[in-house]
Amino acid sequence: MVDIHYGMFEEKFKYHFKSHDIGFDEQILKDFYRFTNFLLSENEKYNLTAIKDIDEIIVKHYIDSIMPLKYFDIPLKSHIIDVGTGAGFPAVPFYIMRKDLHINFMDSSNKKIDFICDAVKNISGYNKENFFFLTGRAEEYAKDFMFREEYDFVLSRAVARLNVLCELISPLVKKSGYLIAYKGKSAEDEVREARGR
Repeated sequence: MVDIHYGMFEEKFKYHFKSHDIGFDEQILKDFYRFTNFLLSENEKYNLTAIKDIDEIIVKHYIDSIMPLKYFDIPLKSHIIDVGTGAGFPAVPFYIMRKDLHINFMDSSNKKIDFICDAVKNISGYNKENFFFLTGRAEEYAKDFMFREEYDFVLSRAVARLNVLCELISPLVKKSGYLIAYKGKSAEDEVREARGR
């Protein structure tokens, strides 16, 4: 069982969140601490992340995941689906920051969905009514009328190139909703490619 020293985690967490001008309270800090312990404890069993350094986990997994909260007006109780969620990124950090959200986690790996089911139980104020877990592929669920145009926000991080991603998961987005695709250095090229240029 991994047991990260709380004082060390607190110092690093506060430094990085303040550096990125992201607000938080003591409960948010404690929730991220508990999630980090659980993530690293279960990592070997589930092969969840290659990143094990605490600074890198905070910056590359947590801050990266929640950056859209700074740029999008996400109404209270919005319905969100995280497609290809893996170890719960970006949706677990999203939920820790915004416990009013209703979140569906989707992944093709049963093991990773099982991990997330257990992980969210460690978050303060856990309410099972706020979560729904789906094992399978986006293209399958996108054909199902129960899931088509159901979500205010569809999140996807490190799943596919943008042109493929739009084709696979845009049917899940409400007409008034948004698809938020997390992209790295190739973002501009992928946008051009998705536009057919």
